[in-house]
This record gives sequence, structure tokens and C-alpha cells, in this order.
Amino acid sequence: MADVPRFREGVILRFTLARIADLFNACDQLSEPEKQAAHDEIRRRLKDIHYGATQDFAARCRELSALAPNRKIQNILLMIAQVCETDRAADVS
Repeated sequence: MADVPRFREGVILRFTLARIADLFNACDQLSEPEKQAAHDEIRRRLKDIHYGATQDFAARCRELSALAPNRKIQNILLMIAQVCETDRAADVS
């Protein structure tokens, strides 16, 4: 039963990648200036999503660290959160 969430995530990922491919295929049919503008917008939105995902991931790692069964795992989770936050701060500046 533990494989059900993994399977579900795999299906969601495949649908998402297919939709992204469809989006880029549609952009290929635009004129060159419109195509460039569309690609720039896609890039900007993906970057926004990445920043939000990184922030959520870092927060989740911090939450999980409080539930860690030992100090070593807790420190690893806190280190991952810190790396995500540092990476995000470097990308913003």
C-alpha cells in the first residue's frame, strides 16, 4: 500500500510534463517575437513556482526536524532547510 502515493505522484508528474510539452509545442507556432515573450513568461512562472516549492520544502524540513527520532536526523533536516533557504536567498539577490 506504500507504493500508492508514489504511483500517484508519478502519474501527476507525467501529466504535468505532458502539459508543459503541449505548452512549448503551442509556443512554437507563434511568431518569433511572440514565441520569445511566451518563453520568457513560462520561465518566469516556473522560477516563481520553484521559489515557492523551495520555501515550502524548507518549512516542511523544519517541521519534520521537530519529530525526528534522534539528534542526527534532526540536524540533517535542519541543514537541508538551511541550504534551501540560502539557495533561495542567493537566487533572489
